[in-house]
Amino acid sequence: MEIKYWVYETKVYGEKDEYVQAKLVTPELHALSENDCGYGFDSPTQDEPYGVDLALTYQIRAAFPHVDNYFESFSFKLYSTRLAELMLSFGVKSETFPVTMVDEHGKVQPQLKYVIFHSLEGTLDAMDEVKSEWRGNDDIGIPRLILDYSKFEHRPIFTCDKVFVELMRDDLKQEIQRRGITGFSFLAPERYRCGEQGFAPDFED
Repeated sequence: MEIKYWVYETKVYGEKDEYVQAKLVTPELHALSENDCGYGFDSPTQDEPYGVDLALTYQIRAAFPHVDNYFESFSFKLYSTRLAELMLSFGVKSETFPVTMVDEHGKVQPQLKYVIFHSLEGTLDAMDEVKSEWRGNDDIGIPRLILDYSKFEHRPIFTCDKVFVELMRDDLKQEIQRRGITGFSFLAPERYRCGEQGFAPDFED
């Protein structure tokens, strides 16, 4: 069967016994609450626009590789400008915010051009609940993710309802790989499992 969508995640790289990670160093502006993640809105993963003029600074190790989709410390999507531009060329509904990158000594790295990329594509009901053996409980989970392609709009990326995994259309995945854009791992949906069904196998590049 042709795979039209892939489950995807940010790939975590290791270098010299450390994670290659961007650490958010901008102080929080507000006290944490049910409706504020500390930066003036509910959550970095919310479907709605943030509604603030976000400008963040991240600290990285200058000598480590600089990937397009950076593993970062606060659940934002930290994308290189070339990755963000590719997403926009595929029509991904989104908002972006400038980011300042500094090294471990606090020195600005102007050659590292990154943005916070916030997808506004939202969550879609895409799962075939019967074939996926969904029993209505996140803790029980599913032994496989089978999509019903007839029941949802085929957006470039979106979050699958109920299991809340991120899905990417195959043509966008292929272009990411063709361009050598780094920082993604992919898994065929039918290999995904969660909850009491166990962990999904290792994602592949």
